[in-house]
Amino acid sequence: MFNLPTDTFWMFAPWPFFWLGLAFFLYIKLKKEDEAEERLIQNTDEGSSPIEG
Repeated sequence: MFNLPTDTFWMFAPWPFFWLGLAFFLYIKLKKEDEAEERLIQNTDEGSSPIEG
């Protein structure tokens, strides 16, 4: 591969999988937080966020 040593290849090869895994993890985590926040807002009496005052 591009006539590079195998050590160089294995140094760079795992990074796309690392970033994809991190992105997938953060997507799931933040999606759950957003859904919980939306449920909290919907369950308030006036529909306003208790954080906003």
